[in-house]
Amino acid sequence: MAFLEPFLLWGALAVVIPVIIHFWHQKKGKPLAWAATQWLVEKNQQQQRGLKLDNILLLILRCLLLILLAVLLSQPVLNSLKSKADSQPIHLVQPNALVSTNFRFELEEASKRGEKLYWINETAEPVDKLTELPERKSVTPLLLQAAIDKLRRENTEVHLYLLNNESLATVPSIYVPPRFQLHTLVDSTRPPRAYLVTKGSQKLFVGQGGKLTNSAVFEPAQKFQAAPAHSGQLRVLLDYRSQREQQTVEAALKALTDVYGLDFLIDHNQTGTTPYEWVLTDRISSNPSPQTLYIVSGKPGYPMAPNICYTGNALTAQTDERVANGQLPEWLGEQLIQHYGLQVSSLPLSQQELKSLFVVANRPDRKPQTLVHNVIVLLFVVLLIGERWMALTKNA
Repeated sequence: MAFLEPFLLWGALAVVIPVIIHFWHQKKGKPLAWAATQWLVEKNQQQQRGLKLDNILLLILRCLLLILLAVLLSQPVLNSLKSKADSQPIHLVQPNALVSTNFRFELEEASKRGEKLYWINETAEPVDKLTELPERKSVTPLLLQAAIDKLRRENTEVHLYLLNNESLATVPSIYVPPRFQLHTLVDSTRPPRAYLVTKGSQKLFVGQGGKLTNSAVFEPAQKFQAAPAHSGQLRVLLDYRSQREQQTVEAALKALTDVYGLDFLIDHNQTGTTPYEWVLTDRISSNPSPQTLYIVSGKPGYPMAPNICYTGNALTAQTDERVANGQLPEWLGEQLIQHYGLQVSSLPLSQQELKSLFVVANRPDRKPQTLVHNVIVLLFVVLLIGERWMALTKNA
């Protein structure tokens, strides 16, 4: 038997408390003089020595209750009932031609064994053919985490096939099940960088040293894509119920325009059917577009798609630290850069960095075994009823 929270077993040491209380109540009392004592005849007086154990069964019940409570809180799991042979391997593959080609033999062998293969995307799409990649090929750590959480089941063994680069480390940790294997590949080629075309045919790109640059010409030492990720105006919808929040976000967008020359066409009410490149709102659409970047404020949530970002707080100086510190324009710019893939992420992580990034979750794939949990709870209730009945009967 294993325990999900083993440190709580130290609570069983509290068993000494009822023992101390029991012996405290068994201390010998002081004799009191009483006028009628002289008329009483001493009979069979015998000096008692040592400790007197009265109500020993009640003491045992109280000790067992504390031990059972500590075991219950530590969440016991009967791992011996599950063998590794019963594990269900699933394979999550980054939709990248280099990854699918390099690990083609392993993936085909897994498919022959009847193991499930999935692309890492919004829907965790099953892999039909390794040569037919899905339409959306970008993978973010949040999207990877969502795919793992969606597919993991009890006793699941997860295999991840990924490109090893710095983009994986944009989150503190990626949580994986206990049975997990990582297969990574370093892309030795340096892919061309993405860029945006802004006002006056200026080019916005991440240059040397990771600095966001707005220039008429590219840096000669860098290689860029043939076509921009976006050209011209960025259609933006500001849809906030709070006038103060709307003005705060609009001022942050104006700051991005002044510094980087981004050309925003801002609407305060949705008009027509033309899609927006950027939607900043306090309420998410029921049918969000996968090509649009959404910044949803005031609603804590888990981004099930890489183009949806929840801030948790309203974007005002009173409720959000980024606004109070003047960092809102910078943060919004980072979201836009990430959405269009401008960031440079070709450097690989070391093995130590990968080991620190992928963390085995402390929680089980499902709740602890119901049978074990229910048996302990039932036994605890029975002992508690017995202890209360015995304590009331003996007035102890």
